[in-house]
Amino acid sequence: MPRLPIPSDTDAFSDETRAAIRHIQQTRTTMPPPSSYLTYAGKTGGLLSDLVEHLRFHSTLSDAETELAVCTAVRSANAAYIWNAHVKLGLKAGAREEAFHAIDTYGPLDDLTADEALIIGFGRELLEAPKVCDDTFNAVKARYGEKGLMELTAVMSVYIMNAAILRVMDHPAPADARPLTPR
Repeated sequence: MPRLPIPSDTDAFSDETRAAIRHIQQTRTTMPPPSSYLTYAGKTGGLLSDLVEHLRFHSTLSDAETELAVCTAVRSANAAYIWNAHVKLGLKAGAREEAFHAIDTYGPLDDLTADEALIIGFGRELLEAPKVCDDTFNAVKARYGEKGLMELTAVMSVYIMNAAILRVMDHPAPADARPLTPR
């Protein structure tokens, strides 16, 4: 059970939270957790939701590339709720099951496409190594340009934030969630 209720546009919540709810409802088609929890932060929550929305839908990355980046980030955080949702979105966007299997199991990247291996390898270094090595940095920059490099970094970073929000709220994965492979 989440530690705080999911806010709604009712008198039970502060004016600032309710304004953030209305902002997100106007700018997005849905408001699932963690976006719903972000409204507790008022205007900050609305701005963070805008950032997530922009990175997911208005970057130079394809939808499949974005979903691989999101899943790489949330896997490193063991965020089953977000993992479940974004694997489904990624498969719908054309990302391959083999790539999600490699992310989930921390498996080798040898049998993946060059782009899949680059995104996942970059994410592993960004989120789990002391630093991104020069070879990986240069490969991502060569493939996606400076803008794409920063977008890839940013999308992974905001999904680490989203995972942290769900961890703080103790928000469970749905009962029918695709389970993560134990580390």
